Amino acid sequence: MRILFDDLIQRSDAPDLLKTPSLADITEGVLPVITLDQTEKINAIGIGNTDATEVIVNGETITLDEGIPYDQYKNGLYLLSAELNTNTLTITYDGTYIGRISAGYCPRLKAAKSREPGFVSTYQDRETLSGQTIPGAGGISRRRMDVDFRYQFNELIFNQIKIAHPTQIAKGYPLFICFEDCELNIFPYNRLYGKTKTDLLFQTSVRKYLHSIKLSFLEAF
Repeated sequence: MRILFDDLIQRSDAPDLLKTPSLADITEGVLPVITLDQTEKINAIGIGNTDATEVIVNGETITLDEGIPYDQYKNGLYLLSAELNTNTLTITYDGTYIGRISAGYCPRLKAAKSREPGFVSTYQDRETLSGQTIPGAGGISRRRMDVDFRYQFNELIFNQIKIAHPTQIAKGYPLFICFEDCELNIFPYNRLYGKTKTDLLFQTSVRKYLHSIKLSFLEAF
């Protein structure tokens, strides 16, 4: 799987509405050319909350998921076919609006086999004295994924987290995630825009610069 820990768009001149972690904050119409603070290596784009079916990034067309059964199923990370080395991103799309956009470099992470996908809810139902159930109101249903990474976080990924933690992860910014082809046949979904814990505690290998951690991702909107 791939996780975009360090969102380079956060250190760019992109409009604030494209950077906000809330996908309800949308930008309508044509997007400006985005200039990064320096030339960066990019192999993935995070896309959240859009009515588009295609997004074009520096000339490469990304076809978004169908969004079945829910539109939020297409929110998540999309890999580019060719790695970019650039300090500008030209992004167009065939829809009328788009929420958050992220960009960065995401190495492959192999999670342990005991991955735990599921669904959770914030609805609070109530049972009357006569035993009747009154459905909860004002809540949401969302996805959850628990994963265990054993000695997968090398120096490159650890440094990405070190850079992004103070300004993104520690502030509760959700992460863009995708599951690769080898994992799709065992998961009920292949992309996720999810929030994880803000305090990260790793276990370190004795002989190599490798770290382990268990993460729980809760879908965000």
